Amino acid sequence: MADTKEGGSRWGDVVLVIDDNDVDREAMSECLREVGLTVHGLPSPIGASRKARELNVAVVIIDQNLPAMDGSRLAALFRGNPQMRNIRLVLVSGNDASVMAEIMKHAQADAFVSKRDMQRDLARTVLKLLPSR
Repeated sequence: MADTKEGGSRWGDVVLVIDDNDVDREAMSECLREVGLTVHGLPSPIGASRKARELNVAVVIIDQNLPAMDGSRLAALFRGNPQMRNIRLVLVSGNDASVMAEIMKHAQADAFVSKRDMQRDLARTVLKLLPSR
Protein backbone atom coordinates (compact mmCIF):
# COMPACT_ATOMS: atom_id res chain seq x y z
CA MET A 1 0.00 0.00 0.00
CA ALA A 2 1.29 3.49 -0.83
CA ASP A 3 2.22 5.93 1.88
CA THR A 4 -0.46 8.53 2.43
CA LYS A 5 -0.53 12.07 3.65
CA GLU A 6 -3.17 13.82 5.65
CA GLY A 7 -6.40 13.65 3.68
CA GLY A 8 -5.54 10.33 2.08
CA SER A 9 -3.39 11.42 -0.85
CA ARG A 10 -0.22 9.53 -1.72
CA TRP A 11 3.23 11.00 -1.09
CA GLY A 12 4.20 13.06 -4.10
CA ASP A 13 0.62 13.74 -5.11
CA VAL A 14 0.79 17.42 -4.14
CA VAL A 15 -0.30 20.01 -6.69
CA LEU A 16 0.03 23.80 -6.60
CA VAL A 17 -2.56 25.81 -8.56
CA ILE A 18 -1.65 29.41 -9.43
CA ASP A 19 -4.52 31.50 -10.79
CA ASP A 20 -5.59 35.05 -9.96
CA ASN A 21 -9.26 34.20 -10.58
CA ASP A 22 -10.69 32.79 -7.33
CA VAL A 23 -13.48 30.91 -9.09
CA ASP A 24 -11.15 29.24 -11.62
CA ARG A 25 -8.56 28.44 -8.96
CA GLU A 26 -11.18 26.79 -6.74
CA ALA A 27 -12.72 24.90 -9.68
CA MET A 28 -9.33 23.49 -10.63
CA SER A 29 -8.55 22.64 -7.02
CA GLU A 30 -11.85 20.85 -6.51
CA CYS A 31 -11.44 18.87 -9.74
CA LEU A 32 -8.04 17.65 -8.53
CA ARG A 33 -9.18 16.91 -4.98
CA GLU A 34 -11.93 14.70 -6.41
CA VAL A 35 -9.24 12.34 -7.75
CA GLY A 36 -7.42 12.20 -4.42
CA LEU A 37 -4.73 14.83 -4.85
CA THR A 38 -3.59 17.29 -2.19
CA VAL A 39 -4.03 20.75 -3.67
CA HIS A 40 -2.77 24.16 -2.58
CA GLY A 41 -3.62 27.40 -4.33
CA LEU A 42 -2.00 30.78 -4.83
CA PRO A 43 -3.70 33.87 -6.28
CA SER A 44 -0.47 35.20 -7.80
CA PRO A 45 3.02 34.06 -8.80
CA ILE A 46 4.52 35.90 -5.83
CA GLY A 47 6.20 33.33 -3.61
CA ALA A 48 5.35 30.45 -5.97
CA SER A 49 8.82 28.91 -6.07
CA ARG A 50 9.18 29.10 -2.29
CA LYS A 51 5.76 27.52 -1.81
CA ALA A 52 6.51 24.78 -4.35
CA ARG A 53 9.72 23.84 -2.54
CA GLU A 54 8.10 24.09 0.88
CA LEU A 55 5.24 21.77 -0.12
CA ASN A 56 7.43 19.48 -2.22
CA VAL A 57 4.91 19.66 -5.07
CA ALA A 58 4.96 17.27 -7.99
CA VAL A 59 2.91 19.43 -10.37
CA VAL A 60 2.34 23.17 -10.68
CA ILE A 61 -0.66 24.40 -12.66
CA ILE A 62 -0.20 27.95 -13.90
CA ASP A 63 -2.75 30.28 -15.45
CA GLN A 64 -1.16 31.73 -18.59
CA ASN A 65 -2.86 35.10 -18.15
CA LEU A 66 -1.66 36.15 -14.70
CA PRO A 67 -1.57 39.93 -14.32
CA ALA A 68 1.80 40.25 -12.55
CA MET A 69 3.72 37.78 -14.73
CA ASP A 70 2.40 35.59 -17.51
CA GLY A 71 2.33 31.86 -16.86
CA SER A 72 4.93 30.98 -19.47
CA ARG A 73 7.44 33.34 -17.87
CA LEU A 74 6.78 31.79 -14.46
CA ALA A 75 7.16 28.30 -15.98
CA ALA A 76 10.49 29.33 -17.50
CA LEU A 77 11.66 30.52 -14.08
CA PHE A 78 10.75 27.14 -12.59
CA ARG A 79 12.67 25.40 -15.38
CA GLY A 80 15.68 27.63 -14.81
CA ASN A 81 15.93 26.64 -11.14
CA PRO A 82 17.90 23.39 -10.69
CA GLN A 83 16.01 22.63 -7.46
CA MET A 84 12.71 22.54 -9.35
CA ARG A 85 13.55 20.79 -12.61
CA ASN A 86 11.59 17.67 -11.62
CA ILE A 87 8.38 19.60 -11.02
CA ARG A 88 5.91 19.05 -13.85
CA LEU A 89 4.32 22.23 -15.25
CA VAL A 90 0.85 22.61 -16.74
CA LEU A 91 -0.29 25.85 -18.35
CA VAL A 92 -4.01 26.61 -18.41
CA SER A 93 -5.59 29.24 -20.59
CA GLY A 94 -8.59 30.23 -22.61
CA ASN A 95 -6.19 31.03 -25.47
CA ASP A 96 -6.27 29.04 -28.68
CA ALA A 97 -4.41 25.71 -28.50
CA SER A 98 -2.21 26.53 -31.50
CA VAL A 99 -1.02 29.73 -29.79
CA MET A 100 -0.44 27.84 -26.55
CA ALA A 101 1.63 25.15 -28.30
CA GLU A 102 4.30 27.70 -29.14
CA ILE A 103 4.09 29.28 -25.67
CA MET A 104 4.43 25.86 -24.02
CA LYS A 105 7.47 25.01 -26.11
CA HIS A 106 9.20 28.27 -25.20
CA ALA A 107 8.40 27.87 -21.48
CA GLN A 108 9.27 24.16 -21.44
CA ALA A 109 5.90 23.33 -19.89
CA ASP A 110 4.88 19.68 -19.79
CA ALA A 111 1.24 20.15 -20.80
CA PHE A 112 -1.51 22.59 -21.68
CA VAL A 113 -5.16 22.40 -20.67
CA SER A 114 -7.77 24.71 -22.13
CA LYS A 115 -9.95 26.41 -19.53
CA ARG A 116 -12.92 25.49 -21.72
CA ASP A 117 -12.08 21.78 -21.29
CA MET A 118 -10.74 22.02 -17.75
CA GLN A 119 -13.38 19.85 -16.07
CA ARG A 120 -12.80 17.08 -18.59
CA ASP A 121 -9.03 17.26 -19.09
CA LEU A 122 -7.27 18.73 -16.06
CA ALA A 123 -7.30 15.79 -13.64
CA ARG A 124 -6.45 13.30 -16.39
CA THR A 125 -3.52 15.43 -17.54
CA VAL A 126 -2.14 15.90 -14.03
CA LEU A 127 -2.48 12.21 -13.16
CA LYS A 128 -0.46 11.28 -16.25
CA LEU A 129 2.35 13.61 -15.11
CA LEU A 130 2.64 12.32 -11.56
CA PRO A 131 5.69 10.15 -10.93
CA SER A 132 3.75 8.03 -8.41
CA ARG A 133 1.07 6.98 -10.87
